Amino acid sequence: MNRSDKDKSVLRFLRANRRVLFGVLFVALVAALLVSLTEYESYTSLYDAAYVGSEGCADCHTQIYPSWQRSPHANMTRKARAGTVVGDFSDRVWWEPGKERVLPAARMHHLGDRYWMDLRDPKSNEYHSFPIEYVVGYQYRQVYLTRERGGVLRRLPLQWSTERRDFFPYWNFQERSEATLEDLWSQMTTLNSAWNLFCARCHTTKLNVESKDANHRMAVTHWVDDGIACEACHGPGGQHVNYMDGNPINRIVAWLNNRVRGQPVAYIANAARLQKGEALSVCARCHGSDIKRSTMDTYRLYEPGYSRAGRINDLSSHFREAPLLPNQNYPTLETWADARPKGIGMLFRTFIESACYQQGEIRCYDCHDPHDNKQAAAPGMLAPTDQSNAWCLGCHTELADDTAAHSRHAAGTEGSYCYDCHMAPSILNAATGVRRLVRSHMLSEIPNPGASLLHGIDAAPNACNSCHTQHDASWAAEALRSWQTTLQAPDSAAPSAF
Repeated sequence: MNRSDKDKSVLRFLRANRRVLFGVLFVALVAALLVSLTEYESYTSLYDAAYVGSEGCADCHTQIYPSWQRSPHANMTRKARAGTVVGDFSDRVWWEPGKERVLPAARMHHLGDRYWMDLRDPKSNEYHSFPIEYVVGYQYRQVYLTRERGGVLRRLPLQWSTERRDFFPYWNFQERSEATLEDLWSQMTTLNSAWNLFCARCHTTKLNVESKDANHRMAVTHWVDDGIACEACHGPGGQHVNYMDGNPINRIVAWLNNRVRGQPVAYIANAARLQKGEALSVCARCHGSDIKRSTMDTYRLYEPGYSRAGRINDLSSHFREAPLLPNQNYPTLETWADARPKGIGMLFRTFIESACYQQGEIRCYDCHDPHDNKQAAAPGMLAPTDQSNAWCLGCHTELADDTAAHSRHAAGTEGSYCYDCHMAPSILNAATGVRRLVRSHMLSEIPNPGASLLHGIDAAPNACNSCHTQHDASWAAEALRSWQTTLQAPDSAAPSAF
């Protein structure tokens, strides 16, 4: 092409796209005019701010806010009323297991938007009526809270199972203990049954404990938002709101600084702009429950963001502080016989134990929608699919050309997906009152029938037998050995399947 032809091509391009070009030029001129007329206010990387509540975010974040509103996080803690109570309170009764059915141990009833749970006193046989002020949860089970005279929101001992469609004594089920009437009453005297002094830090946003007594019978508490709201993950937003509302040019320049220059958002924590440990601390504060008792206050005082006053913003040094020993059986620290994480409280720990976390830059929100937390960040990411495989192969590029050679399963069949072998069901979840295994998040976990051979499948489950239930662990171990002997070349990736 000669110079004349090139000039003609450029002219044709300009004519064809003149509206777009004029539009871009117009926007640039307007932006330049605004900059010249309005002084842009710089912002600092260290700051402290007040909480404003989620409604303060709704005016600007018009797409994200509705998505969050329908999420389990947003609806975790709510006032008890007809639209929030999922349990059956239509004159329902609950009987003490294994006892003669003369008088029920509990009665549940309601009148309009007012709900009560009546518990029978084991000594006098009289019923004490507890009005329900708050409900917690709704997907798997629902917890009921009553307010005592001293200000404590007490967790009632019977919860509703959405799977059983019945009330059940969750803590007895969890601890495999006998659910006697005496024990139900004793559960309301434990320190951790004072919900607004113990559990509320993760089920509300910015819990403030103004005062309490040592026995957790007196409490003055308040919080900014029911449920897990915007500032639970992004930190206090008072300065952010003032900065964006106070000067219109601030919004434009702050947006450019964030999107073009990669700078943090003004006066708010944005996980995508945080270091890995700081970003995952947002999730770990509640989902990383396998911590030492001495660390609990550190987790309670944590807030996202960079504080001029020295507020804690990075919990990553505590992610793995609790040792993984065989057959641990604490409520938030349970392990299998081979010392792998076992209980649902250790799901985050499985992620932290993975090589993908320790050697890479993987984040929770790569797979999970951060604003609607039960949804996938992208279609297919929360299931064994071609889409989730493609995400893994973005790093493990050496496997992309022939995944079947690595998985030893035909592409597109069960067993051929990364999820099947490296995120096998090995986490015990009893949240609904029915025990089942759900997927581990130890993405780099290697199928290990050898541990099952040594301890038994029930004490050390493995990925192979989670699918091939008709076979035992010795069959799975022999299958893996036969695969190893048939390797044709020293493929650096292939042995990772074994």
